[in-house]
Amino acid sequence: MVITLVGEKLAKPGMEFIYYGPAEPCKTCRLARVCVGNLEPGRRYKVVKVRNIEHSCPLHEGKVRVVEVVEPSIEILLDPRTAIVGSKMTLKFVDCEDPEKESLAKPEGLFEGDTVKILEILDDVECGGKHYKLVKVIREKE
Repeated sequence: MVITLVGEKLAKPGMEFIYYGPAEPCKTCRLARVCVGNLEPGRRYKVVKVRNIEHSCPLHEGKVRVVEVVEPSIEILLDPRTAIVGSKMTLKFVDCEDPEKESLAKPEGLFEGDTVKILEILDDVECGGKHYKLVKVIREKE
């Protein structure tokens, strides 16, 4: 679990966001270390708890709230031979040229080379004549 700050509108349990990096005003903010310093660019986060502490912020309509976040499970297409519930693997993206399935082949929040644990197999998906498993994974931190 990570402590960070998010805008009041995002500060609701269950809300997910992707952190893309600090904005220009963040670089000189006194709260930057706890706000953006705990997050990794390109990762997806899910708010699990909102604390009763708020701070002023020039970016988020004036206020940010202290929240606890985790990296949520993410759906991704995998080679069916590697899709085994409970197994851990080094992530290798599959080739899927279908624009409608691109977000499942290379979902935001995961990077090729991440270690992930397969939590659940959801469905069989065809893409470009190949068959894949749609699975739910969570990133394993080193």
